Amino acid sequence: MIDYSTTQSLIESMVTERIVPGVNYAFIKNKQVFTSTIGFASTYPKVTQLSPFAQYDLASLTKVLITENILLKLYQNGKLNFTEPLTDFIPEFKDPRVRLFHLLTHTSGIRGWIDHRDQLNHDELLNAIIHLPVTNEFEHKMRYADTNFILLGLVVKKIYGRPVQDVGMSEIIAPMDLPDTTFSPVKNNCVPTVWLNDQLLQGVPHDPKARQLGSDCGSAGLFSSMLDLIKICQGYLGIERDVLPLNQEVIAQLFDNKNPAGLQPRSWGWDLRFDPELHYPLILHTGFTGVLLLLDRVRKSGLILLTNRIHPTGHNQIFLTMREKIIQSFLKENDQ
Repeated sequence: MIDYSTTQSLIESMVTERIVPGVNYAFIKNKQVFTSTIGFASTYPKVTQLSPFAQYDLASLTKVLITENILLKLYQNGKLNFTEPLTDFIPEFKDPRVRLFHLLTHTSGIRGWIDHRDQLNHDELLNAIIHLPVTNEFEHKMRYADTNFILLGLVVKKIYGRPVQDVGMSEIIAPMDLPDTTFSPVKNNCVPTVWLNDQLLQGVPHDPKARQLGSDCGSAGLFSSMLDLIKICQGYLGIERDVLPLNQEVIAQLFDNKNPAGLQPRSWGWDLRFDPELHYPLILHTGFTGVLLLLDRVRKSGLILLTNRIHPTGHNQIFLTMREKIIQSFLKENDQ
């Protein structure tokens, strides 16, 4: 029986305390799934009801659901082993020390700051990213950065000759039969995000880099619904073993620390949390828009949290504090 009552109360309190306008959430435990929808899709410029079938801007979940899964499929098929230098695929990138696994674990040391980034067009932004310097944090610090997965998206483009988002739809999403998972959703089916330049962003990515780079963006831009995400998560958990276009041996490798001792633990792409009693890893990924996946392959359990935390202003630090409380609560109740 699914019982995460404390976590559930914390999640729903975000709506009653007006931390977020609305929330869709799900708990998975073996073959059982509990879902709930409360609150509103938008409160400005008008109040609209939240649907359990709404599509959300997944923001950085794009990294692990699209770009990484393409690379894992290549890994599974013996085409990559992640020790390849980035310069093999992007010769304009000048530092031969950086390997694909550095990008996957956010240990590349590549500086992320680009002056006037949001004023650059597609080609200018990619050129700036390719020529970012590698700092002395290389292999000495785990620093999460979109840059790593934008570069990995360009690796995918080099291999396939097509933009990463196009490859993701044909190689990852289409085989899974996920009708709501797309880079080009129907606007009215989507939960709005921020009020920007006198208009409400809806059905287009909140991340400005994703809007600039379009189908070449490997770090953000994907939309999906709760129903599709449940199916995806059941694949990662090994509950539905044929959902993901990856074998279970490869998926199992994600639930393991890929960083050396002394660095913050990280899997390929995914953040890691640890069971409070038995200390084995769970995989976690969040998105700036207010979404997260937290998955325990040992107990075959998981949490999916979908909110519109940046609606309508984009500034919502209280949510980040609550998100950590929710994660800790889930880890504690998951042990019981």
